Amino acid sequence: MMITPKRRAAAAAMTAILLTIPAGAHAAVHREGRHGHRHPHRTAHRKPTPPSPSAVATIRELPVTFSVVNRNTSRVPCATDGKPYTIAGTLILPAGATPSGVTLYVHGLGFGAYFWHFTAVPGYDFVGYEAEHGHASVIIDRLGYGASGKPRGAGSCIGGQASVLHQVIQSLRHGDYDVSGVPAPSFSRVGLVGHSVGGELVEVEAYSFRDIDALGVMDFVDGDYSPLAYETFAVDGANCALGGQDQGPGGPGGYSPFGATLADFDAVMFHDADPAVVASANATRSLDPCGDILSILTAAGVDLLNIGTINVPIAFVWGQDDALFPDALPWAQTQETLYGQSPKVTNIELPDTGHAVTLERSAPQLQQAMNAWLDANGL
Repeated sequence: MMITPKRRAAAAAMTAILLTIPAGAHAAVHREGRHGHRHPHRTAHRKPTPPSPSAVATIRELPVTFSVVNRNTSRVPCATDGKPYTIAGTLILPAGATPSGVTLYVHGLGFGAYFWHFTAVPGYDFVGYEAEHGHASVIIDRLGYGASGKPRGAGSCIGGQASVLHQVIQSLRHGDYDVSGVPAPSFSRVGLVGHSVGGELVEVEAYSFRDIDALGVMDFVDGDYSPLAYETFAVDGANCALGGQDQGPGGPGGYSPFGATLADFDAVMFHDADPAVVASANATRSLDPCGDILSILTAAGVDLLNIGTINVPIAFVWGQDDALFPDALPWAQTQETLYGQSPKVTNIELPDTGHAVTLERSAPQLQQAMNAWLDANGL
C-alpha cells in the first residue's frame, strides 16, 4: 500500500491521538528487571524437529463449524452488526479416547488458525505437538478471517470478538456445534489461549463471562507499547479512517493490513525466524477488521479495570525480543502483577524470540512449556 501525503497526514493525526494514552499506564508497579523473573522457562535454542510419521498418523483432525451471532455482550463497549455468522475451525485430537478437556486457541492480527497449526515447515505445528502429548485443541479463524464469516470491518470490534469466543466455548461445553463425520464431543474443562490481540480477546472473554478453567495470554499487555507499535497502529488506524480495503476480491470493505508493507509486518512479528517460515506467513497474511483495530486501545483501558478479577490459572508467554514492547520497561513483569486474583500465574519467557512466538526458532521451548501447563491444568 503506497503511503500518500493524505495517508501520511492521517497517520500523523492518529499518532498524536494515540500518544495521549500513557505508554506506561501501569509502569508504577515495580518488579525485577526483565532477566530477573521468578521462574522463567529458559533452555538453549534447539532446531525445530518434525514429529515422527507414526505419531502424526495417530492425530485426528476434524473440521468444525460454530453458529454464532456477532453481538457484543462483553464488558468492553463497542459496536457490532448483530448478524449471524459461521466460525470455521479444526478440532485436533490425540490418539485414543477423546480427552475431557479442550483448549481453544485464538490468533491475533494478520494471521489465522494456521498460526497454531503451521505445517508449511516441519517443527512448528504447535497443536500437533500438543495432540501427540495427549491434549485436545480447537483452532479457529476468527470472525472476519479465513474460512469464517466476514462482516464489514466496522461491524466487528474487540468486545464482539470476545462475545463470539464465549459462544464457541459454550458450544464446546455442550456439544452444540458441527463436526465433520462424527457427533460433536462435549468437554467438561475448557482452556482459552490467545496470541497478541487474541491475548486481549481472551482476557475480555475471561473477565466478562467467567466460563473457562484456565487462561493463556501470549505476547499481549495492556500498556507499555513501543514507538514501533504506536507507529504501526497509527498507519493502520489512518487507513481505516480513510475507509480501509476489501477483505479479498469481492469481500466486504473496511479492513486493513497490520503494517503497511510486508517488510513492516515482518519487523513487528519476527526476530529469529527461519526465512522459509517468514515467507509462508507472508503469503498467507490476512487483513484485519477496522472495527477491531480501532477498539484495541479502548479495550486495554477496560482491561486494566477488570483483569485483576480473573480467578483461573494463567500462563503468561512472552518473547524477550518482541518489537511491540519497549526494552527499557519490564512490560511482561508488570502485566503479570495485574492478574491479582489468579491462583497461579505461570511465567513462560522465551529468549531470543519475537512477537510471533509459535513461528520463531524457539518454538520447541514454547511447545514443551505449554504442554507442562496444559498437564497441570487438566487440559
